[in-house]
Amino acid sequence: MAIRIFVGTSMHGEDYEAELALAYSLNQHSSVPLEITFMRNTDEPDNPFGGFKDYTWWTPFTNLRWAIPEVCNFEGRAIYMDVDQINFRDINELFTMDMKGKPLACRRDRTCVILFDNEKMQQHLEPLSVIKQSPNYGNEVYRPMCSLAHPMDNRWNCLDGEGLTTGEIWHLHFTRMETQPWKPHWGIEKGIKHWDHERQDLVASWYYYRNEALNRVA
Repeated sequence: MAIRIFVGTSMHGEDYEAELALAYSLNQHSSVPLEITFMRNTDEPDNPFGGFKDYTWWTPFTNLRWAIPEVCNFEGRAIYMDVDQINFRDINELFTMDMKGKPLACRRDRTCVILFDNEKMQQHLEPLSVIKQSPNYGNEVYRPMCSLAHPMDNRWNCLDGEGLTTGEIWHLHFTRMETQPWKPHWGIEKGIKHWDHERQDLVASWYYYRNEALNRVA
């Protein structure tokens, strides 16, 4: 059975190249099939990730992660990640980690990569119909969810390198929007100013996966 991975991304393709790079890197390193879903808060009637009130969100996908357990019918496991990431290690190792009976696993202070036990999450989440009408839901549940979580090795959500070599990073997060290589348009609209990332080796890795993915869709 494929690993279900849900990626929070922009509504109208502004992060297309980042999506390609992330998906390609995940598939390159995975030992098992992956089912990757890009979550967009759009108005299509059959989109379970559409219809969220988002007027307080910082990103176009802030609260979409909390829809995942219900979309999965509260069955099995699933992984959430932001689009601004690339992978260097078999994601099956994260998917199959011992969660010690906890409903989710993440860094102690971050929910931008999450492993969900969907069944156990049911008792900790409002119904999706309520979440969609609550633009501040993510802020309200952030600390409670972090306190519930089994701590994830930080290398699965490595924030802009954190002093590690590329060989030591398992999953890289370009968390500072100012230095993301693809310069998302929605960030520019929010007034974000861009400058070069201080780790050009990490940028080179992103471009490598981006270019390889583009070559395969050309």
